[in-house]
Amino acid sequence: MRRSESAAKAAGLGDAGQAGVAIGQQAIEAREAGIADVCRLLAAPEDLGRLEQLRAEVASKLHGARTALSASTASQVPPRRRRGARRSSAAGAARGAQQRRGRRRRAPRAAAAQVEAARYGLQLLDKSHRHIAKLRMCIDHIDALCGECATLVENHDKIRALSHAHRNVAQVLEELGDIIDLPLRAAAVEELLAAGDAELVPAFEGLTVLEGTATNIKEAWRRNARKAAELGELSQYLTQARAAWPRRAAPAAAPAAAPARRTHAPVAHAAHACPRARAQVGDAMAAFEGRLWALVRDYHGLAQTNPRVLVDVARVVEMQEQMDAHYAATKATYVSRRHYRERLLLEMEAAAASRFAPLLALCGAHGTPNAKVKYDQDGNRVLAEARDYLGALTDVTRADDAGRPLPGATDEELALIQIREQEVFDEDVWLETLLGGLCALEGELAEAYDYVAPCFPPHYAVFDAVFQMYHVQFAQAMDAVGQVASALSTGGQLRLMQWVCGYQATLRGLGVQEELVRLPVAPLAARGGDQPGFAQLLDSYTERMEGTMTAWFKAILAQDLAGQPQQMADGTLRTPGVVDFFRMLNEQVSVIEEVSRGEVLLAAAGRCLALMRAFVEAQARLLQPGGVAAAVAGDRPAAAGAKPAKAGDAGGAGPAELSFEMVCALLNNALDCYSQSLQFTEHVQSLLEEGFRAQLDVEDTCRAFLELAKAWAARLVGMMFSDAGLADQWRRMYACPDWLSGKATATILATLGDYFGDVTTFVERGFARRVAEGVLEEHVRRAASGAVGAFDRGPAAAAAALGLGGAAAKGGAAAGGGGDVEDLVLSRLVQDERDVQLFFEPYVAPDKLAARTRQLSSLRELLDSRQPDALVAAYACVLEVCPAVTPAMVERLVAARPGITKPQAADVSLLCREAFAKASKRQPAPPAGPAASGGADGGSGGGSAMSPEARGWRLWGR
Repeated sequence: MRRSESAAKAAGLGDAGQAGVAIGQQAIEAREAGIADVCRLLAAPEDLGRLEQLRAEVASKLHGARTALSASTASQVPPRRRRGARRSSAAGAARGAQQRRGRRRRAPRAAAAQVEAARYGLQLLDKSHRHIAKLRMCIDHIDALCGECATLVENHDKIRALSHAHRNVAQVLEELGDIIDLPLRAAAVEELLAAGDAELVPAFEGLTVLEGTATNIKEAWRRNARKAAELGELSQYLTQARAAWPRRAAPAAAPAAAPARRTHAPVAHAAHACPRARAQVGDAMAAFEGRLWALVRDYHGLAQTNPRVLVDVARVVEMQEQMDAHYAATKATYVSRRHYRERLLLEMEAAAASRFAPLLALCGAHGTPNAKVKYDQDGNRVLAEARDYLGALTDVTRADDAGRPLPGATDEELALIQIREQEVFDEDVWLETLLGGLCALEGELAEAYDYVAPCFPPHYAVFDAVFQMYHVQFAQAMDAVGQVASALSTGGQLRLMQWVCGYQATLRGLGVQEELVRLPVAPLAARGGDQPGFAQLLDSYTERMEGTMTAWFKAILAQDLAGQPQQMADGTLRTPGVVDFFRMLNEQVSVIEEVSRGEVLLAAAGRCLALMRAFVEAQARLLQPGGVAAAVAGDRPAAAGAKPAKAGDAGGAGPAELSFEMVCALLNNALDCYSQSLQFTEHVQSLLEEGFRAQLDVEDTCRAFLELAKAWAARLVGMMFSDAGLADQWRRMYACPDWLSGKATATILATLGDYFGDVTTFVERGFARRVAEGVLEEHVRRAASGAVGAFDRGPAAAAAALGLGGAAAKGGAAAGGGGDVEDLVLSRLVQDERDVQLFFEPYVAPDKLAARTRQLSSLRELLDSRQPDALVAAYACVLEVCPAVTPAMVERLVAARPGITKPQAADVSLLCREAFAKASKRQPAPPAGPAASGGADGGSGGGSAMSPEARGWRLWGR
């Protein structure tokens, strides 16, 4: 029981302590709030006038707070319960008694806590009273001071003027101090400059401060000169103020004039020293900039030997750039911008130009004597000489104009030899010097990437700038070389192009973009309106190569034509010219391959393709009349007074016409050229870089050789049908009893068989078939033209030519068109078809043979059919092989044929004319030439009864 009571007491005391702490915190907050209210009420000077009103308000609020506190304390005491209360039960009575005992124990403790809080509040109120009293004293002191300073408002303008004057005087005194210290600072900066390049940044910082000081002084002098009147008024005011307040001066102060004299003496000294100091600072800055730009011009050497100095140069440039940006942002127009970054690039460009100047002069000095050569009195070149101590010649080594060494001279000859020196131009020496300089400068570009660029900030892009400078200078050098490209030797041109390609590879290795790798158009080329120097160099080399190769293949072709074709192991005929021609082309490509696989190889490959086309044209000219003689004669100049050779005269230089064997050899040569051109172009495209392969037009060039082979095959066909015996047999066809008996056809096929034996042996197998197809086509054409021309003259004339007699022909015609004559002719035509088919089966493909045999069948149908549709179809088929069969010829054939009415003949004529018009548009008339020779006589056997249409058609066949 005692323990519980002690615990309750401890709990009560704890609660009372916590309540006291809370009340103390509230008191502190109340005090701070009161102080804040007082400061707020007296914030303005005019609030002092209503101080009494504020005191009354505070007193009333304090009285109200005390009254409220007493009322709250009285309300905390609980009222006594009445004794006469009833209890509902015994348990309720016991519980009520226990609650009353608890309330009687807690009431003293609560009252004690309230009393303690009230006491603490009264202490705080007393402290507030003391603070208010102090505040009242401060306010009274302020009122006293306000009364003393009541005149300050009236003198406000003078006070403000005095404040400005004080600030200006302090600024002037500071500037005067800077002026006086300016020479000393300039001397310190000069010591930094004299210390060497290691103190470059501190020297620039000191110079910048000095220059800023000098600029500010200059601006101050200009500003003070404009405000001289204001300074005079200020001096007068200060004098009056000093006279009015003598009590504030120190007792031991000197007379008033002495400070003035001490003040004006530094001003006068500064007035004399300012211009001289500014000039000294300007000279120091000029000397510093001269040293700075000298270091910039030597950037290449510094980057490798002393990169720290170059880094300091970059720091100086960057600091000046930042100051320029600051001046621009603050609009300080009296400070001039220096633009060090632009000046840096200009100085580096000037340095690059000075390094390239000797090289550019050397590029333009091609042809200027650069070596001395010794000659004797006979014009022999002296290679070496030896003399004794007296200067007498003791030994000499000489060579003639061809470079052959001469035998040693005897003593008598040595005594007579006179040696002279002559200045000559040695291209090897010039090239060695030029290429050495170019390679050295190219190496500097790589060193700039490795050493110079890391010394500068990345946003300066120093390597890009240096690359552009060097790139333009290299382009100018190549332009100067391009002006004398035609005077260079072929080896010199190759060496220069090889350097350019190597330089471009170096740029790619340094990460330069591909579109910037090519040499730009330099001012020299832009003024002259010519191509860039490298393009001129490349064109000169390729033109020279093309000219040399053209002369060589013309000589090769003339030699082939003057000689005899060679038979290979497989029996085919060839000449060695093709092998030599492509061997020379491959040699040229192999030379260029060592130089470049890009632009240079592409240009050389383009020239090689042009040479191949020229080679095709030279061989195609052999097909023209007189072409063989012109090719054999070549470009040899005619002798003075010599008569021009005729087309059929060889002039003693070779054959005027080609033999059958030579045509076979040239056909095989064309096929070899086609295969080797494919191999050559495939090899060149494999060598070219990826971006250049699609720029070569190889397909048309290679196909030109195949077309040439087809032309030679046509020439072989023409030569076969130009054979005298074969031409005589064709004149007998359809116009002689030998044809009706089959002798003429058999003789023609036998002759062609002899030719085919040679063709299959001498010509490549694939083109031997093409020759046979050409012979078959020409055979069908001649057969169609001969048959239509023979029977166009009428049955009587045809029967008389065949030896059948006119009576038999007339009897057959009177009998209705039948008879023995037509049967004999038709049976002969059928037999000719069979003979031709059997003869050409081993040489011609079955489908092509069937097509030509069908044309022969159509010819027979045209000569025999009495059906209009069959006639029109047969005529259309014949037109495919012999377009000269006109509709007029068909009309005459149809008119002479019984069994066809006039309306049917008119329909046939109309349809035939439509077919002829379509065939004329589809197939133009072939040109007259050697391939068609010998066909004029073979159709009809001649005669005066030939119609004009037939005469014109036979002329076409001839």
